[in-house]
Amino acid sequence: MTQPEVHPLFNDRKLKLGTFCTNIQGGTIMSSIEGQATAAWESTLPIALLADEMEFEAQVPVGRWRGVAGNPEDGRPSMEVFTWAAAVGAVTKNSSIFATSHISVMHPIVAAKQGAAIDDITNGRFALNVVCGWQQEEMEMFGTPMLAKQDRYACAAEWLEIVKRLWTEEGLVDFKGRFYNIKEGYLQPKPTRRPHPPVMNAGTSEEGKHFAAKHCDMAFIPPTTFEEIRQQVDSYRAIARDYGREIQIWSYAYIVQGDTEDDAKSFYNHYVHDLGDWKGAAARVKSIGLSAPPMSEEALRGVMERFIAGGTGYPLIGTKDQIVDGLRQLSAAGLDGILLTWPRFHDGIARFRDEIHPLLLQQGLR
Repeated sequence: MTQPEVHPLFNDRKLKLGTFCTNIQGGTIMSSIEGQATAAWESTLPIALLADEMEFEAQVPVGRWRGVAGNPEDGRPSMEVFTWAAAVGAVTKNSSIFATSHISVMHPIVAAKQGAAIDDITNGRFALNVVCGWQQEEMEMFGTPMLAKQDRYACAAEWLEIVKRLWTEEGLVDFKGRFYNIKEGYLQPKPTRRPHPPVMNAGTSEEGKHFAAKHCDMAFIPPTTFEEIRQQVDSYRAIARDYGREIQIWSYAYIVQGDTEDDAKSFYNHYVHDLGDWKGAAARVKSIGLSAPPMSEEALRGVMERFIAGGTGYPLIGTKDQIVDGLRQLSAAGLDGILLTWPRFHDGIARFRDEIHPLLLQQGLR
């Protein structure tokens, strides 16, 4: 099979789209609503095929190993990401297929070899999401303390250098650094994509921005207001250009669609306020330190609601026209791409294909 000349992530569409978190129970929501995504092939497969049918540029899983400590109900099942990527990559033909790798639990030689295999399976559509930190409870499960914040990106730079050298250099690779010592590292076959598969990172601190701008092809930023997104995009691009590079900027959103705006809001209230996992959301907020220093009760509940509704994604709630307008505004804020989720993932993306995607095509966003 002839490999596409251009990687799916680097086509010329104005607004690139992807799916997010289809490998985990619930996707990005924390609710007991029926019809949500599950950590099973029978759930993720039809979603992947619908995204591929629309030629979504990216399908990105979340790397999870356990739930939040102290809250057994949040121990949501999830499919391991490299295995997931190989399986999804084998049955799709258009989307780039990501694996998400935590540097603290995945050795760079292993990640490089797995990535090369998936790149072959996907005919050059593999991409790697590098995660430098994560929830401490999950990382400590492996018996290795999570690195201090000031060390994570230094370690990640070594980790990624080793991966890229294994992907691109012929012969054996030696590396001696502060965190890794590689003696005669070997990798064959190499990835089919040249020079190597694209890399994404979600750094938001100044250290994280510089790491992504210097070493990665894509940066993934948290969604806020349109103006704040624009500022984040401009800041990232300026840093990347200081390194003589251009970088794509992506974010994510969740879609709650109704025939009317009231229908959409009613559905939102049902899965969030009637069926939301507020106990789990409280544990999640505590685990990542958002409740310290103490917030007001109202502010804390607002943060919890965001976790329940869509994992802090940007809310696109309303009719098909309102959702199209929201996507247009996110694009106008400077984003290259947006990962999407739905509370009822399969039903939501199917409706998106039938009702919203044609409008995006008509407006020249796709």
